[in-house]
Amino acid sequence: MLFAKPGWRFTEPRTVQLFGEPIKWVDETRYLGVTLDKRLAWSKHIDQVRKKAAQRLAILGPLLNRRSGLSIRIGVLLYKQLIRPMMDYACPVWRSAARSHIRKLQVLQSKCLRIATNAPWYIGKRQIHDDLGVPYFSDHIRSLTERFDSKLAGVENPLVQQLGRHLR
Repeated sequence: MLFAKPGWRFTEPRTVQLFGEPIKWVDETRYLGVTLDKRLAWSKHIDQVRKKAAQRLAILGPLLNRRSGLSIRIGVLLYKQLIRPMMDYACPVWRSAARSHIRKLQVLQSKCLRIATNAPWYIGKRQIHDDLGVPYFSDHIRSLTERFDSKLAGVENPLVQQLGRHLR
């Protein structure tokens, strides 16, 4: 796979062989659970994450809905422990994703919190987030990536130190 900026064109690269076997060129692949495409647009990865998290929300639906006997605090805790980690896995890598992709994850987070609190439609998502002390998803991602970058600064490897400077 070759990574390139959008709009860059390149011809089909030469075949690469490993132990005499040709390696097939692909436009996207999965590595450690992260879907990489040749433009690093992250749309496919975020769509897959959103689908997985929505499936988990559907499974947890009976526990989170208004007929459940669970408290709001436990419902939010279930979201934070079982759904949000799926959504923010490897977020320092896809920090450059477009706002529209991050917004898809924010919509899912707001839906989870609305279900857990049984909030009526006229209560705004900002108020729900503030009352529960749950940051917007973009703010949550920003804090995770800042923490990741600060850990890079303490690493002794000079290549990692250079990477940390370029990411700020």
